[in-house]
Amino acid sequence: MRPLLLSLALLVAAACSSTAPRPPPTDRFVYPAGLVYRSVPGSTNGVLYVASANFDRCFDDGTLMAVDLDRVGADDTNRLPALGSASGAAVDITQLNVAPESIRTIPSYAGEMALWERTDGNAPRLFVPTRSDGNNVYYVDVPEPTRLCSGDGCAEGRVSLDDVPGSANDVPRAPAPFGVAVDTGGDLWVTHLDPADAPEESFEAFRSYVVRLSGDAPSVSSDNFVTLSTPDLPMGGNSVVLDERYVFVTGRFTGGVTSLSQRFLVRVLDRTDTSRLIDPGLDVGFAALDARGLALTERVASRPQRLYVAVRAPDSLLLVDVQGIESTSDTPRLTVVGSVPLPSGPTEVRLVPRGATRSELVVVSCSAAGVVAIFDPDVGQVVAQVQVGNEDATETPQPFGLAVQQQGNAARIFTSNFGDGRVSVIDIPDLANPQLARLVARLGTRQDLVGSTTCQEVQQ
Repeated sequence: MRPLLLSLALLVAAACSSTAPRPPPTDRFVYPAGLVYRSVPGSTNGVLYVASANFDRCFDDGTLMAVDLDRVGADDTNRLPALGSASGAAVDITQLNVAPESIRTIPSYAGEMALWERTDGNAPRLFVPTRSDGNNVYYVDVPEPTRLCSGDGCAEGRVSLDDVPGSANDVPRAPAPFGVAVDTGGDLWVTHLDPADAPEESFEAFRSYVVRLSGDAPSVSSDNFVTLSTPDLPMGGNSVVLDERYVFVTGRFTGGVTSLSQRFLVRVLDRTDTSRLIDPGLDVGFAALDARGLALTERVASRPQRLYVAVRAPDSLLLVDVQGIESTSDTPRLTVVGSVPLPSGPTEVRLVPRGATRSELVVVSCSAAGVVAIFDPDVGQVVAQVQVGNEDATETPQPFGLAVQQQGNAARIFTSNFGDGRVSVIDIPDLANPQLARLVARLGTRQDLVGSTTCQEVQQ
C-alpha cells in the first residue's frame, strides 16, 4: 500500500505545483515595455507609468505600475537626481517603493502604452495593448497620479480583439495588438503585429487592420476594424500616430508569418472616411525591410511639418516632409527628404520640442545596439548615442519604450530596458547642446541576473 500512497502523494504534489498561483513581483519590472511620463504639480520628478510584459510567462500576469519618482531609492544618497544636476557615474536605484494602490495586474505581452488626458473633468485613462490570450486592450482610470483605479466608480477592464461580434470566417480580428494612440477627444487607434488569416490557423487570406475604439466606452464589433489590406498593397502594422484628420501607421515585415515578401513603410488613413487607405509610396524612395516607431512634429509656420520613421535593414531614421494633412485637405503628400544611419535595431521614436525657432530633437531607442540615439535636425546628424546598460553586462539591455520629461531648457528621457528589466534615465541638461546627454540612473533590479533563477523557482 505504501508505494500506492506515495504515488498518489506525488500526483497531488504535481497537481498543486502546476496550478499554484504565480503572482508577478511588485518590487521590480519584468520585461518592461510601454512607458508614459506624467508631470505632477508639487512633485519634483513626476510619475512614470510602466507596463511589464512578463515575456517569458514566468508569472501569471504582467503588471502596470505608477512609479512615484520622488520616492524611488533607499535613502537620500540613492535618490533620482534632480534633472540636470547629476555628475559622476549613473546611480542604480533598485528600490522602487511602489505602493499597493499603484500596481495593477494586466495580461502578459504588453506593447506600447498611451495616456488619455481627458478634458471633461473625468480621471485620465491608460491604454495598454497586450498580446497574450484574448489579444486584449487593457484600460484603467487614474483618479490620482499614483493611484490606479480601484473602486469608487472608476473604470478598469479589457476589450478582446479576438472575440469580435459580427465577424465571419474568423475575421476581422487583430492578433498581437501592439501600437496605440489616442487623441484628446478619446479617439483610440490600435495596431496589431500578426496578420489575421481566414479562417484562423489556415495560413490563408491574410488581412491586417487598425482598430478604432471609443476611449470613453471601449467595446468592439466588426465595424471597429479599419483595413490596411488592399489587393495591390502588402500587409502589416506596427505603430500609429494621429493628426487632426489623418492616421499614420508603420508596417512591420511579416514575411516569416505569411510568406509574403513585400512590405510597406507608412500608410495613411482618413479619419473622416476610413475607407480611404493611402500608400504614399515611401518604400519606392527608400528601400527598407520594415518600419517601427514614428513621430509627427507640430505644425509650425517657420519650417515644414515632418514625420520621423525608424526603419530597419538598413537601420535608419527616415526624414519625411508632410504636406496637405490639414483638416480641410483631401490630398496628403509625404516625401522622403533624407535618411540618417542609426545604431542597430531602431525601435521607438519620441520628439523633444525646443520652441518655435529650433527643430525638435528626435530620440530613438536602438534595441540591438543597447543605446538611445539623439538626432538633431538643425545639425543634420546623430549628436549623441547613450549606452543604457552596464558596461560589464553580458546581455543587451534592449531599450524599447520611450517617455520624455521637459523642464525649462532641459529634458529627461526614460527608456524601458526590455532585456535587463530596468528603466534607464538619460538627462539632457541643455537642449541647445544635446551632445551632452548622459545616463544618470537606472531604476529597478536586473532581470538578466535574477530572472531565469526566479522563474525556475516559481515554476517548480
